[in-house]
Amino acid sequence: MSEPIVVAELPKNARERLRVALTEYNGHRLCDVRTFYQDRTGEWRPGKGISVRRALLPELRKALLAAERADRDQDRPSEPQ
Repeated sequence: MSEPIVVAELPKNARERLRVALTEYNGHRLCDVRTFYQDRTGEWRPGKGISVRRALLPELRKALLAAERADRDQDRPSEPQ
């Protein structure tokens, strides 16, 4: 297995990060979205996450954009009835 290609890292909170990386496992090309936490020594360790086939990235992107739109719509004040 080759080394993951980290494409994004976002702070989740003071002790966790969300990391997006391109990986390969048993010949399968994957996109890994995983939390990393800081252990007692200060080293970053992998936590929970998901890996999806890279072929699903366009559909995953659409789903995330739909979630973003739904979130924006929720923030808008409702119309008086």
